[in-house]
Amino acid sequence: MFSTVTRASSKAGLKLGAVSGSRAALSIGTARKMAKEVPSGRRVVAEPGSTTYAALEARLNLSFGDRAVMEQVCTHKSYAQGRVEHNERMEWIGKRALNLFVGEHLLATYPNLSTEALQDVQHSSFGMSSLAEVGRHFGMQAAMRWEPVSREAPAVGLTKVLGKAVQALVGAIYQRQGEAAARQFVKQHVLSRPVDVEAVMQIKNPKVMLVALTRQKGLEYPVARILKETGRFTSSPVFIVGVFCGTKMVGMGFGSSLKMAEHRAAKDALLKYYAKEIKDIGVTGDEPDVSLFAQDVAV
Repeated sequence: MFSTVTRASSKAGLKLGAVSGSRAALSIGTARKMAKEVPSGRRVVAEPGSTTYAALEARLNLSFGDRAVMEQVCTHKSYAQGRVEHNERMEWIGKRALNLFVGEHLLATYPNLSTEALQDVQHSSFGMSSLAEVGRHFGMQAAMRWEPVSREAPAVGLTKVLGKAVQALVGAIYQRQGEAAARQFVKQHVLSRPVDVEAVMQIKNPKVMLVALTRQKGLEYPVARILKETGRFTSSPVFIVGVFCGTKMVGMGFGSSLKMAEHRAAKDALLKYYAKEIKDIGVTGDEPDVSLFAQDVAV
């Protein structure tokens, strides 16, 4: 009796072992097959679902009425070798709408800014990198469908892809909801970003430029005056200088020397003026240095 049960248990154990072995073999075979299907060194990333696009619309405070629109906005032409609907046409119209809205804004804000400076401001403050930051702010990178150029560095190219996606988003709003809605979106999320006019001015000789500007505008010749000073005869003096046109102070600067403070005061005057306008005032850059101080002040 005991031997019979033992033999039966042994057979059952062998059978169970055979089944487990076959399952393990199947799992290993399946894993090998999957490994063959996924290229070496390539990450398998989960596809963004409908909830991802719904959340993105909510963050953007948009409603297209069709979830496929946002999916297309977030689909770059590199995805699936361009065999699915991508955002290139949306990006094309959005880019032109953006250029119009940004151009109108810059012209209204800086009415006398030269066209070259306008172009520089648009590129530096509203270019692809700036648009990509808008996309990152709303988390668009998690919803993007695209194929990186390099598998070893999948983040390379993401900035350009995100920037184009924001352009496509503006294009989708323009096409689906009209010009007014697209203009409002750009005003709220793009034009609200800070603009650095100083970065594109390239003021090499502010005193010469200020003298030329006041002459062109028919203003009194600018004069520099010491407002405060400390430690003149020490190793670390500090001077605060104001530049005046008549009785009005148009700029102020500080420095460890009168010349440095004067330079910064003239630059401050130009920046204050050109916060509204900047244009060619006939300075070639070859003019000799000048001093705005009265002749009896040693610089």
